[in-house]
Amino acid sequence: MQNKILTIGPITKDIIITPQSRNSQTGGSVFYQSKALHLINTPHDVVLTIADDDLKLLNSFDSQENIKTIITKQTMQYTNIYDESMQRTQKATLPENPIGIDNIKDINLSQYHTAIISPLCEYDIPPETIKYLKQNNLKTTIVAQGYLRSTDKDGNIKRHEWNNKDAYLKYADTIILDDEETKKAFNLNEITDDNINEILKKYDIETFIITKASKGSTIYMQDMKTDIPCIKAEKIVDPTGLGDTYIAAYTSKIMENKSVYEAGIFAAEMAKEKIEIKYQ
Repeated sequence: MQNKILTIGPITKDIIITPQSRNSQTGGSVFYQSKALHLINTPHDVVLTIADDDLKLLNSFDSQENIKTIITKQTMQYTNIYDESMQRTQKATLPENPIGIDNIKDINLSQYHTAIISPLCEYDIPPETIKYLKQNNLKTTIVAQGYLRSTDKDGNIKRHEWNNKDAYLKYADTIILDDEETKKAFNLNEITDDNINEILKKYDIETFIITKASKGSTIYMQDMKTDIPCIKAEKIVDPTGLGDTYIAAYTSKIMENKSVYEAGIFAAEMAKEKIEIKYQ
C-alpha cells in the first residue's frame, strides 16, 4: 500500500450564484479534491465521468495526466445558489452514469493507500465498486452526500434517507457528511455522541467526520471524539468545495501518520484557504 490517493466520482458543469456574482465553472467533488491534493503535493489519480462534448472542462485541472475519463452521454450539471449567509440552494441534472467494476479493472490499485469515493447522486458509485476497492486493500472514504440526493420535477435537489446504506457502509472505513446530512441519512432527530458511536459500532466504521460549517467539525472514532474549530476566513469568495477540500487534506495527513487532531486542523485551514479563492 502506497501513499497515493484515488478519487472517484463525476465531474460537473457548475453554475455558482452568490449575492455578488454569477459564474460558470468546472465542479464536482473529485475536481475540488484534486485541486487540494495538488496544492499540498499529495500524489493522486482521478477517475471521473464526463460527456465527450464537455471534455474541455478537464482544462480546469492542474494536470490531465493523472485523470482516467469514463465517457458518458451526459455530464452532470449543478446550480449552486448562495444567500447572504452562504446557505446553499441547489438545482441539478442527475444522469445515471454509474462507475462500475469494469470501469476501473485496468487500474493497478496496489499503488493507492485510500480511495475517496464521491458520488453526487445515488446512481454514481454502486456498493459493488466499493467492495472491489476494499478487496484490493484500499482504505475507503465515502463522501456520502450524493447517496442522499434526488431531484423533483423542477430539478430542485431533494434530500432523503440513505437508501440501502447497509450495502455501502459494510465496505466503509471513513464517512463524511455535514450535520444536516447526517440526521437525514440515519433518520436522527438530533446528533449525540451515543447515536454516532452506535453507528460506528453497528457498521464497524473507523471514522465518522461531521462538518458543521461555522461551528467547525467533529471527528468520531470508536470511543474517541475530536472537535476541530472552524478557522474564520478573512473574505468569502467561493464557498463551493469546502467539504471536498477538507476530506482531501485530512486524508493526506492521516496517510502521513499525523494525529486526528493535527489532520483535522490542517483540513480546517485548507478549507479556510479554499473559501478565500476561486479556482479556474
